Amino acid sequence: MPTEFYPFIAYAALALLVGVGGLAVSSLLGPRRLWSRAKYEPYECGVDQIQNPHRPFGIKFYVFALLFILFDIETIFLLPFAVGWQTLMGSGALQAVLVFMAVLGLGLAYILRSGALEWE
Repeated sequence: MPTEFYPFIAYAALALLVGVGGLAVSSLLGPRRLWSRAKYEPYECGVDQIQNPHRPFGIKFYVFALLFILFDIETIFLLPFAVGWQTLMGSGALQAVLVFMAVLGLGLAYILRSGALEWE
């Protein structure tokens, strides 16, 4: 195995150790409480619950969440270009990023025209 992978392996092992260690310490030292009905009811500022808490959400919430994820991933794809734009200028990366942004801009225009972001 090449030696350049050793830091990655050490980082992955450390991340796994911190995650598993946190769960283990929490289960060993955390309070043990028995089940109660009040524990699993939604908190409504001390007021008795009026509506069913398990009613379905409208589709607009899901569409909005998917659009947020889409444009969040866009920023993740643009970050490497923003970091190394000076070294990428002659390689056609700028044209690729401009095409990517144009496609996303057209998608955003379609979303705005269709009214997916408007709350009723």
